Amino acid sequence: MTKPPIPNNEAERLKELHSLRLIEGLPDEDLDLITKLASDICETKISLVTLIDSKTQFFKSKHGVEIDKTSRDVAFCGHAINSPEKMLIVNDAKEDERFKDNPLVTSDPNIAFYAGMPISTKQGSALGTLCVLDSKPKVLSTSQINALKSLTKLVERLFESRRKSLELEKVYTQMQLHKSQSEEIAYSIAHDLKNPLDSIQGFLELLQQDAGTSLGDEAQQYIEYAQQSTEKMTGLIYEILAFAKLTSINEEKEAVEIEPVIQNIIDLNLPTIKSENIEIDYKDLPKINTSKTLFSIVLRNLIGNAIKYRSSDRALRIKIEIQDKIDEWKISVVDNGIGIQKQNLEKIFKPFYKEDKNNHSGVGMGLAACKKIILNLDGNIEVESEPGKGSVFSFTIPK
Repeated sequence: MTKPPIPNNEAERLKELHSLRLIEGLPDEDLDLITKLASDICETKISLVTLIDSKTQFFKSKHGVEIDKTSRDVAFCGHAINSPEKMLIVNDAKEDERFKDNPLVTSDPNIAFYAGMPISTKQGSALGTLCVLDSKPKVLSTSQINALKSLTKLVERLFESRRKSLELEKVYTQMQLHKSQSEEIAYSIAHDLKNPLDSIQGFLELLQQDAGTSLGDEAQQYIEYAQQSTEKMTGLIYEILAFAKLTSINEEKEAVEIEPVIQNIIDLNLPTIKSENIEIDYKDLPKINTSKTLFSIVLRNLIGNAIKYRSSDRALRIKIEIQDKIDEWKISVVDNGIGIQKQNLEKIFKPFYKEDKNNHSGVGMGLAACKKIILNLDGNIEVESEPGKGSVFSFTIPK
């Protein structure tokens, strides 16, 4: 018996084999269909998809045998992988000097016939073979040989698909890690900034109390300016903290009644709604299966923005509509506010962007938070607007 020679590119070949993690999770149902088809076409008892590791021949897919692996030293496929572009055919193993005393020939499974086409990567490394075997000598027809080569190409494409899948999985993992680290850094920075600001605020209050009326009006005004600035910065930090936490909120979906959510938002804004004669129109809204907390945050921000950027020329009217699409819900918040300039429609979903620079309410994180939430829920958010007439914010949630 002749042991299989070692390919010249063995180190690179093994590196590619292990990078695809093909030996993990044997066997493979998709490949089982191919091996069954190979046996049917070539009219053989056995067919295999083999992987040649450093010392072992593994069967990634098998038809007609029970064992899962053999030693590489006795593997016919160990010979085949030395010629990646050429099929190895042994019509009668008992007449072949390389195999006649091979234990796979002299005992179970008593191989007499073997035909194996190397499964090669784009880099030219043969990882194993698609092979057919029988206990009787045999000669394949030209059409059978061509069919076996075609099936091998299909296996190679499946392996290449696995490579791309693993690459995407790696990229996704890196993105998730980067995302997590970015949020942790933002949270840490915001948290560390908050403590000294609280101290500054406290010292300013003590200064006011201790100095009393001994400070002049101008000094008192400077202290008030400083207090306003620290309050604004504290508010900004709280919004950054809330924004950083959004991705970590992972609530179970539930059947959410929308109308009570809207009523709760109305109650939160009731003084402004009454004093400004604001109307919020909604009726007969369906239940939606989603995260109640995240949905409430989005709706609260959209309604809050409509109230914040209302027109001074007319009473604000807000209408909330829900459309039942085939595979998703489309929720729209329509207002007759000041509207948004066309060139700014893409900017409004970025953190810290404010359409009205003169409005000192908030720091411009609301719509960025909405977009982040909706994307995490596998939906989409968009806006249509006409300056001076109003806006329509619409977002979708999969069913």
